[in-house]
Amino acid sequence: MANPTGSYDGEALSSFLADLGLVLGAEDLEAVTDRYDLPALLVGQEGSTVLASPEDVLDLSRQRPAAPRAREAVAVLPELIALEEVGWALLWVEVRWSYRDELAAEIASERCRYLLRRGRGTFEVCVVAPLD
Repeated sequence: MANPTGSYDGEALSSFLADLGLVLGAEDLEAVTDRYDLPALLVGQEGSTVLASPEDVLDLSRQRPAAPRAREAVAVLPELIALEEVGWALLWVEVRWSYRDELAAEIASERCRYLLRRGRGTFEVCVVAPLD
């Protein structure tokens, strides 16, 4: 994953995004709670929705356009496309998620923007904005 320069910890961000992909893929409710600052907000083309619980986050994950193909994936690789620091504690990041099969071939992909808050030694998702 690219590591744009900035005052944030690039390794921690890369690790967080890779971990987020694993957690959502595994549908681990407890781990989702640790990675989202709930309630979070989903902002889409047709409106906004409050993500009040880990179940809401997983429901969102299951409803995304790439979800049917993503279930077949054995790996999820995040690619950091863009990053904007918004004050000392917030980052807007655009991520391209690549879903890979057992031969490492891409079977699906999607892009999403996240507003992340630095906290507790890592990051937390505050806002999710799907782009695809």
